[in-house]
Amino acid sequence: MSITLFCLVKGNTTANAFEVDIEKDKSISKLKDAIKAKKVPVFDNFPADELRLWKVEIGGDHLDDQLKNLKLNGSDELSAINEIGDYWSEKPPKKHIHVLVEPPVSTVTSHREQELLDQVASLQALLNKSVHGTYFSLTGCQRNLQVMRLTCYCITAFDVVVSPKRTKGFNWTVNIEDATLEGLKNSIREKYQPPSLENDGAVLNIINDSGKFSPRNDQDLRKILQLFVSNVNLKFTVLIETPSKPFNEWTFPKVCELYGLSDDPNPSIDVYPVFSCGSADLNNEKSQAVVIHLLAELNLRQKTTPLDMTYEATKSIYSYCYLASGVSFYDEKFKIIPEKLITGHNGQGNLDYAIECRSTNRVVGLVEVKRENFKQGFAQATVQMESSLTCRKRKVNEIDDSYGLDKVWGIVTDAEKWYFMECMLDGEGKPSFKLSEPVTVVYKDENLQTKVEKVLGHIVWLLEEAQKPMEASQSGEGSREIKRSKSLSKITKNTKLRNEGNQQLGAQAEDFQHDAKNWITLFLTPSEDIPNTQRFKKGLYQPDNMTPYIHVLVHHIPEFMAIHQKWGFKAFSCSSVKKKPRTCFLFFS
Repeated sequence: MSITLFCLVKGNTTANAFEVDIEKDKSISKLKDAIKAKKVPVFDNFPADELRLWKVEIGGDHLDDQLKNLKLNGSDELSAINEIGDYWSEKPPKKHIHVLVEPPVSTVTSHREQELLDQVASLQALLNKSVHGTYFSLTGCQRNLQVMRLTCYCITAFDVVVSPKRTKGFNWTVNIEDATLEGLKNSIREKYQPPSLENDGAVLNIINDSGKFSPRNDQDLRKILQLFVSNVNLKFTVLIETPSKPFNEWTFPKVCELYGLSDDPNPSIDVYPVFSCGSADLNNEKSQAVVIHLLAELNLRQKTTPLDMTYEATKSIYSYCYLASGVSFYDEKFKIIPEKLITGHNGQGNLDYAIECRSTNRVVGLVEVKRENFKQGFAQATVQMESSLTCRKRKVNEIDDSYGLDKVWGIVTDAEKWYFMECMLDGEGKPSFKLSEPVTVVYKDENLQTKVEKVLGHIVWLLEEAQKPMEASQSGEGSREIKRSKSLSKITKNTKLRNEGNQQLGAQAEDFQHDAKNWITLFLTPSEDIPNTQRFKKGLYQPDNMTPYIHVLVHHIPEFMAIHQKWGFKAFSCSSVKKKPRTCFLFFS
């Protein structure tokens, strides 16, 4: 016959009482086993035979008060060799405490103490996943764990990616307590030898799923690493930022070192791959009119400002004539900006001339005029091109088109010898450069027109390439028709063909797109620096917080508005998103 006994651990309140079902013919030893099994994991650290059990009958009101005043004596203790029926021949009374349980004194663990033990176990499990070696110092620990000081010295292996030139990381093993910025820099030097680290004042910025951080001392770095360990995310990206210096302070060997072109202390210009700069056909009537005008300009300059005067300003005057003639073919799309200020990661200063897109204000080409020392000119133009790309702020109407956002061309010239260059960024943001063979113009030569046309043809071709999608310009098939999706960038080409009412809606679509892009940028603002420090800036949301409906709102509603503008549709239907059985309709009156 089975009976139910309500048990309570000595020192606890009735709220912690628990029941045990056991047969009357079983021994008290079996009852101890059942109680120990019931109190897992609290009773895990001692055998069941060390439990002491007392028969009590505590019932009625104010049970806790009765427990406080309870006095045990030897006659009430249950003997392990007796049977349950020896103590309870009848069914035990209801709503009573029947057995008082006394664990061994040295192993009593309170709820708070068990929490501490669980936390230590959790910490140990976390560190076992992430470290090569872990060293613990446990001090001031009393037997009952009421006072515990745990110091953890851990050697952690981080996966470090150096941007932008690397996509695969390397293991940086470090004791967090001893981590230093210089130590991290030395590890990067040993692995990649990046010249940017040799720049005076180079700083490290760190990016992780936890946010963006800018450690400026060793203590900052250690807090960041501790944060990564606590978040169980040991991979981070290091961005090496160098203070910009004037373009004219860059020497050719230093530029070759900076961009990995050559480590030769005296490199030649052969470090650049050859740029096969094309040439536009200038045999039509309109082009020949421009050529004749350019020749007249050059003849006038030779009469009034002889080129044999070795001043850079003189050479700049001649060079401008070529640029102006080339841009005149596409004067509605491009403009020349003298002395345009550019600031990039590695250099800053004024360009001699910038060719700028009128609709986006992005630099598509630049000119460096030199009196002499072409190597210095190549050095300056190389940093200028990379700076114009990396500092470029893409406008809203640039974001969805596929034109050359990651490419810019350059010219280095003394008005007589002309070199053409190209700079492109790959998918990882790493720049690559090319340099053409020179074209030489002899102004007192009978073949002057041929050479002038050749230089002008190159400039016009570069402007044509700047208007093509990246797919066409990279493949070299300039005449191939590029099929593009019906994105907003294509629809806006027909703006001038629409009536006045449609133009007003078109402006609304563009304004909506601009506001939506600004909003999503703010929506995805990441956290910066170390939490709980003065420099910490709390971010808003993560990319995975962006629902499909937000994506449609930001990226497709302006396109729908533009389609309505062109075709006059009154409604649009969006198919279900992420298997949600509902359809979103947008109406325009």
